[in-house]
Amino acid sequence: MSKKIVVIFPGVGYHVDKPLLYYSKKLAAQNGYEIKEVPYGKFPKGVKGSREKMEKAFFSALEQAGEILKDIDFSEYEDVLFISKSVGTAVASAYAGKHGLNTRNIYYTPVEASFQFMKQPGIAFTGTADTWVTFDAVERGCRERGFPLYVTEDGNHSLETGDVRRDLENLQTIMKITEEYISGKRGLEATIRHADMDDLEQIAALEALCFPEAEAGKREDFEKRLRVFPEHFWLLEEDGEIVSMVNGMVSNSRHLLDEMFENAGLHEENGAWQMIFGVETRPDRQGRGYMDKLMRKVIRDVKKQGRKGLVLTCKEGLISFYERFGFVNEGRSRSEHGGAQWFEMRLEF
Repeated sequence: MSKKIVVIFPGVGYHVDKPLLYYSKKLAAQNGYEIKEVPYGKFPKGVKGSREKMEKAFFSALEQAGEILKDIDFSEYEDVLFISKSVGTAVASAYAGKHGLNTRNIYYTPVEASFQFMKQPGIAFTGTADTWVTFDAVERGCRERGFPLYVTEDGNHSLETGDVRRDLENLQTIMKITEEYISGKRGLEATIRHADMDDLEQIAALEALCFPEAEAGKREDFEKRLRVFPEHFWLLEEDGEIVSMVNGMVSNSRHLLDEMFENAGLHEENGAWQMIFGVETRPDRQGRGYMDKLMRKVIRDVKKQGRKGLVLTCKEGLISFYERFGFVNEGRSRSEHGGAQWFEMRLEF
């Protein structure tokens, strides 16, 4: 049996018994990893917002980590996993670089300074309400370095929102992604991008997998859409395969109309509302948080474009799913698409 070790690098004030590190440590143990904690401390007060104190905390933690880990021969292990939080993401990365280690990494809430050290593969988590770092800085750092980024909407530096039930649901999603990465079930190449015509066959196949024939878009409809509004397709791709997709035209119409599905010419690039035609994930990949990540990316992009919001229709059983993202049920839709009963959902900024 191969030897595996996980090293836990806490943050400033976020020790190994707090939720993110406590449960990820438990998951690593369940997956056969030897556990090593790095309980550094004695940081200066008032680190947040002070570059000088942040640097002092980093160098102190790095020095302490070297002393704590000095007796470990990492060459004995076939898999070395570092789990880190906040300034610990910089410490873990700098330690690996200094000692020439090949590590896999789970980076919880990296701070901006961490990205100069984060050169080894891993996945990252952040919140849109993290006051220790701007969301744009984290998104840019992860994009430039190729780290899949998992975002907790309204999450602070602890990835908490203040709503207990919501926080428990978010923690469950975060730990599911964490466990998949630990166990190797989640690849490193999950990326979100827009579409082009080369994606047509995969898109049509995904649609056919996810919807009944009467409701699924036809190949020729997707071809027309890709010619007119490819930038309004959001694709989550993993290991070269399209796993999840959101697509739809933009319109000044306040309501999603059936004729929009077949007539790509109704697209108005400067329109007020982003219509959503399809929200889909491969059936064999559902339940892994892919759509949560993709939908939140779509919402952020649409908001940045200055639109009024997003509109979609769904069946009654999915109303609560979209409410999680802030959509409001406006009652039965006028849509008769596929002969089903639909409810119109709106997210207005």
